[in-house]
Amino acid sequence: MIFKFTDATQLLAGCVRSIEQCGQLLRLISAESYVDSSRGMSSVGAHIRHILDRFHCFLAGMPAGSIDYDARKRDKSIEKNLDVATFALVSVRWRIETMAALDDLGNAITVRESVHHQGPAVTMPSTVGRELMGLVTHSIHHLAIIALIVKSYGYEMDSDFGKAASTILYESA
Repeated sequence: MIFKFTDATQLLAGCVRSIEQCGQLLRLISAESYVDSSRGMSSVGAHIRHILDRFHCFLAGMPAGSIDYDARKRDKSIEKNLDVATFALVSVRWRIETMAALDDLGNAITVRESVHHQGPAVTMPSTVGRELMGLVTHSIHHLAIIALIVKSYGYEMDSDFGKAASTILYESA
């Protein structure tokens, strides 16, 4: 499988954009809003932590060519503390921006993840590029949920916050 340089650029830019939107959000909301789950919803912090968990699993698995998305650390300090979350976002962004995967997008890797609560985790073949794409779409899904939560607190978000690139393109046509 051959990828164009523009494919790599787009995938890495999509990851960075997701991380930037998380950072934009952290600069906007209060510490109280970040951790609040009193309205029966997951907190914004829980969603940010979950987004970062997926990136951490990806980055940890890359050297061995095997990613285990069930091996999430679920670091509560990211979930509960804006400063810790901000540091984690900066770190992940730097690692994504400097990763050497631009030439490796088609490389085969294995991915492991539980997909049903009554069975063992599933292990499937994938590629670096496909997993980067998955990180982008997974992040957008959670950013869309976060947008609903923060709007319920009265915060105004950018109109493209948490929107898929295809939706932004469609709406601008």
